[in-house]
Amino acid sequence: MASFSTVRTAVKTTIGNNISSIRVYDTIDDMINVPAAVLLPTSINFTEAMARGTDRYEFDILVVVSRTDSRSGQNQLDAFINGSGASSIRQVIFQNSDLGQSDTSAVVTTMSDYGATYAVNGVECIGARLGLTVYTKGSS
Repeated sequence: MASFSTVRTAVKTTIGNNISSIRVYDTIDDMINVPAAVLLPTSINFTEAMARGTDRYEFDILVVVSRTDSRSGQNQLDAFINGSGASSIRQVIFQNSDLGQSDTSAVVTTMSDYGATYAVNGVECIGARLGLTVYTKGSS
């Protein structure tokens, strides 16, 4: 069974080891350097399967990039949220769905809030959210 903190660290490591052009945060830090992917827990279901056979963790991955100008910012953002490509977070998770754990399976399921403005360190950035679902063996 992977614990909550183990899952967070595994997601950070999986993305960080495969996409060198983005900084990955598994906690909400006071200072974030863009381009960044910030893991935001949204829910945990401890009763995904009977007798706690499976736990389901839901996360939003907030992807933010500099808004130097809207076109270049969107182009950079697009590379991170695309379904495939060298900088695709979704593809990295798809190709490493076990997150380096023996009892874990992860999948990026959604993209939302594209083009939203986020204040990062007092500076406006452009971003989007990726929905991440992680299944891991539960414990009774």
